[in-house]
Amino acid sequence: MSLTDSTYNSISGLLLGLGIATVPVIDGEVLFGAALGAWLVTTTRTNLKAWQRIGCWLLSAGVGYLFTPVALPLAPFLTAGVTAFLCALVVIPISIKLMLWIDGAALGEIIKHLRGRR
Repeated sequence: MSLTDSTYNSISGLLLGLGIATVPVIDGEVLFGAALGAWLVTTTRTNLKAWQRIGCWLLSAGVGYLFTPVALPLAPFLTAGVTAFLCALVVIPISIKLMLWIDGAALGEIIKHLRGRR
């Protein structure tokens, strides 16, 4: 066993012990696209405080990053970064509209709408 082998084993053992060795791989293109989309969403809101801007940016970027694998098969002609950008822009407003509709609708109305009867 050489010195480099024991050093490698020591470092990998330390990383495994800290739980860092199992961190998933982050796609840089998707992260950058989601961050740009979240930045656009955040800058269009003028009446937010600094902590609200940070929260809005983190929420939009996170949603853009998480929804990219779902949206990418629906638009295979787009790159992963562009898809993340669009997801960061679109998913939050649609979620807010859906949340407001569900909050204002009666349970029977929601069930009728889901069954296809209006």
